[in-house]
Amino acid sequence: MWRTIVKKELLETIFSYRFPLFAVICLLLVPLSMAVNQAAYAKRVRDYSDQVRLADEAAAAIKIQDIMAGTVAIRGFRRPAPLSVFTQGFESTLPRYYEFTQDGFKPGESATDDETILSVQGKVDFVFLVQMVISLIAMLFASDMVSGEKESGTLRAMLANSLPRDTLLSGKIGGGFLALWVPFLLAFLFGAVVLMFGAFPLAGGDTAVRVLIVLLATSLFILTYFTIGIAVSTSTSKARTSLVAILIVWAAFQLIVPRLGDMIARLAHPVRTETQVSLQKSLLVRSLDAETAKELGRQYDLIFKGAPEGAADNENSPERKKWDPIRDDIQNRARETKSQQLSAIDETYLQERRRQLDLAVNLSLVSPSAAFARFIADVCGTGELERAKYVEAVRSHQMALDNELFSKVKRTLMMHEGGGMSMSFSAQPVDASKLPRFTITPATVAETLKANARSLISLLVWLIAPFAFAYAKFVKYDVR
Repeated sequence: MWRTIVKKELLETIFSYRFPLFAVICLLLVPLSMAVNQAAYAKRVRDYSDQVRLADEAAAAIKIQDIMAGTVAIRGFRRPAPLSVFTQGFESTLPRYYEFTQDGFKPGESATDDETILSVQGKVDFVFLVQMVISLIAMLFASDMVSGEKESGTLRAMLANSLPRDTLLSGKIGGGFLALWVPFLLAFLFGAVVLMFGAFPLAGGDTAVRVLIVLLATSLFILTYFTIGIAVSTSTSKARTSLVAILIVWAAFQLIVPRLGDMIARLAHPVRTETQVSLQKSLLVRSLDAETAKELGRQYDLIFKGAPEGAADNENSPERKKWDPIRDDIQNRARETKSQQLSAIDETYLQERRRQLDLAVNLSLVSPSAAFARFIADVCGTGELERAKYVEAVRSHQMALDNELFSKVKRTLMMHEGGGMSMSFSAQPVDASKLPRFTITPATVAETLKANARSLISLLVWLIAPFAFAYAKFVKYDVR
């Protein structure tokens, strides 16, 4: 009996005027969006390779004099995410690189320099199509599957044959969803073929597993919205009313709740921009350097006051033997203080970001669309998890460069009591070819699933709750 109902709903949907339109939309837009984003990804990879090559050449040509003068800024570039062909996420908003100096790191430019205003405001990628187009069509397909058949009298005729209502409802959901899923699956597979012809690294690493996760999660997302449409249809007695209610529910889930969550989080936990944090760190460095210079100048004047000429340059003079350990002690304490306070600024900023993000996520997960978008973005390496990994890699690389490069050069700036200033340098040899390379450790699939536990729970709840609601309504549904 259940198979008969599934077959009936499947055939009715296929032979309706809506099915060919949906099939054309899927088979045209899904592969096209993948192909366009594949071309954009290939361009970003070429730019990345050229920039890394130029940065490596500049790093290999580093001279100790440049380090002494403080003009060296080593750049670490982020490699574009291959699966950005499915969702852009933060791909175009994250800094393409970070600059590392003796005074810390700062973000470089983002990847939006050659974008148009329309492309920045809304990128048409796979996830956008699923969220904004396919989900709405799925709900519209389901809008009249109960209320419409009630108006036509078909529902009363079927239930007059002692057909269990739960069997009828599940058959409708199964047949209707299958009619939507088949053209979507064909479009997805066709898009994957297009990507492979475009030299997409589908077989590299865990990419194939992530693409499979994207397919499964998207299929469940479509089923969720189709079931929500069924739930709305069982709550109304007319197809026209179902249609209006579905549009309202879709707009709330797609447009209002996700953005409202972010707005509330920004108001409740405002966060400074990275530019403001970089400025705060720069001001701190200048202040500490000035204090250190004054203390060094004071100690220098006390030690070398009345000393024979040339005592400061003679390593064996009593004054120089007294000065060297004092200078090193002052500089070491200043370096530790600077490192601690800069780390405190970074940690405070990260805590602010985490508080805002946690609140935004918790509020937005009321919408299955927000949960789906966050999960897919992390699976594709363009979401919050990638941003956190990027920041973690930047901080680790700064520490490595401090140990391997910047600590090898000591600049001693002194501000004397009379207002004069002097500077001396000491440096150890540095092999630029052996400097650590900037790398980002990508999140594993297990880490991604763990980090998105809340999103997965939200999707699971929204998969079950509409069916339970629809079942409760349909059991008592008046078919007269």
